[in-house]
Amino acid sequence: MKHAALAFLLACCGGPLAAQISPGPLAQPHASLEGALNCVKCHGGGRTEQMTARCLECHKEITWLVDRAMGFHAGVRDQRCASCHPDHAGRAFALVSWPGGDAAHFDHARAGWPLEGAHGKTKCADCHKAALRTSPAARLSARRGPDWGWVGLERRCVSCHEDPHRGRLGTACTDCHTAVDWKKINKGQFDHDRTRYPLRGRHIAVACDKCHDFAEGGKVVRSPRFATCGDCHSDAHAGTATLGARVVDCAACHVVEGWQPSTYTVAQHRLAKYPLEGRHQEVKCAACHLKHPPQVAAAALGSAGVWMRPVATQCRDCHGEDHGRQLASRADRGACDACHRLTGWTPSTFTVANHASLRLRLEGRHAEIECRACHGPDRRGLPALPGVAVLGRAAVAFKLKEVECAACHVDPHDGRYPRCTDCHGVRSFRPSTVDIATHQRYKFPLEQAHAAVACVECHSEMRHATATSSLVLARWPGAPMRFEAPRGGCEGCHATPHGRQFATRRDRGACESCHGVDTFRPATRFDHDRDATFTLKGGHSNVPCARCHPSTRDASGKQIVTYRPVSGKCETCHGESMRRGL
Repeated sequence: MKHAALAFLLACCGGPLAAQISPGPLAQPHASLEGALNCVKCHGGGRTEQMTARCLECHKEITWLVDRAMGFHAGVRDQRCASCHPDHAGRAFALVSWPGGDAAHFDHARAGWPLEGAHGKTKCADCHKAALRTSPAARLSARRGPDWGWVGLERRCVSCHEDPHRGRLGTACTDCHTAVDWKKINKGQFDHDRTRYPLRGRHIAVACDKCHDFAEGGKVVRSPRFATCGDCHSDAHAGTATLGARVVDCAACHVVEGWQPSTYTVAQHRLAKYPLEGRHQEVKCAACHLKHPPQVAAAALGSAGVWMRPVATQCRDCHGEDHGRQLASRADRGACDACHRLTGWTPSTFTVANHASLRLRLEGRHAEIECRACHGPDRRGLPALPGVAVLGRAAVAFKLKEVECAACHVDPHDGRYPRCTDCHGVRSFRPSTVDIATHQRYKFPLEQAHAAVACVECHSEMRHATATSSLVLARWPGAPMRFEAPRGGCEGCHATPHGRQFATRRDRGACESCHGVDTFRPATRFDHDRDATFTLKGGHSNVPCARCHPSTRDASGKQIVTYRPVSGKCETCHGESMRRGL
């Protein structure tokens, strides 16, 4: 089928494209038509009906049989040839798609000649051979040689069997014989094909007296009318089966081979009050045209009991209300086509842009999350939704109460920061959007060297196991991340290297009295002339600090520079020099 469709496409395109592209080699019987320039010989202008017409122009034997309502093809005359005989699948591809799977399982009754009696035991090749093909159809066929095809046999017994009576008793062998036993005479046997109404399909199995009245001796005394199916069959649909607002005969939708399935097609349905589009084209007829629906009186349905005219003014006439009463307050009262297409129930056509009109705009990662993650029954990590009794059969909740971050996501800050968006974006939760500039509005602004320190060095609570999910039902793996400012000034984070030397000062040895935040050494804020009792003047201004402030170790072995107490007397440092000077 797909090869035939592609060939059709090429024929439609025409021009250079059709001359350069082929969907595949033709089968051996069509090999003479190979070549892109020959496409139009079969495909015509690309229209389906033109392709079928081209097939019949070559296969004149089929046309001859169909025109005379003979053979298998007479029963499928409304079908496209390519539906059973696709091509472009290779030289060895078999062009015949047998009903039943293969020739051995073909229902011969569909060819207008049921195999009965001894015929049912005969091999196909014993009848379908060149010597027995005496029909005009065989002479019209272009097939010759060892592969003569299947058409060309006559229905008359003498076309296959020798007439031992040499024509003296006529050619209607079945007047006296049956296919079950040739030697047993059966005077009641009658070839209905000799009448104006040949028996086809299921009619073949109908007993004669169902249609005819017989007198003694088997003489027919009544022949029924047969212009329409209704001459014999009552209207099984009680006048509800109409086309173009007119009641039609059974043959408009049924064939004699079998009452079911109906021959009424999707294409025909497009002309009805409710055309079938999208997925509706795949639905079985019985799914909408119910049998014996309780809301329709039996008398209105006819003997078939089929509801031919179901109510279908809106989607919920067939599909019900899948969302309960959640959307009843909308202007469209929750019409299905406001959010769904006929081509597929999912995904919904309600977009991220549509969501912007609601209480929660979908931005960043929220715009990428599947709807069901918040609105569906399987929303993992979030509190369960109400049941089907509230939400409807689809089990989708539309009016959610969760619009704040903490309603869906774990709050690792223990409620200290109510506005998540002050520190986090919706594209990614990490890293935080808090930078050096943002930190300035907090109790401890980051200045100088502090600006280069990693957050985790001050906020140790950031060291925790990775969370498996940020949703509220997930477990937070660490301590609350309160991010509280350090207490006790510099000593809240830094250990003093001076011990208790400056405890008696008025500022109790506050680090910031002598040190800046750009670097700890040197003590940029300490002025020896201003902050000490001993000013550095003259020769003292160039003396290294360590000459007066030696480094010693305390009782614990920690090295400490001695700043206080230090003697300010000259002889403390210059005693020997002074003595020599004296």
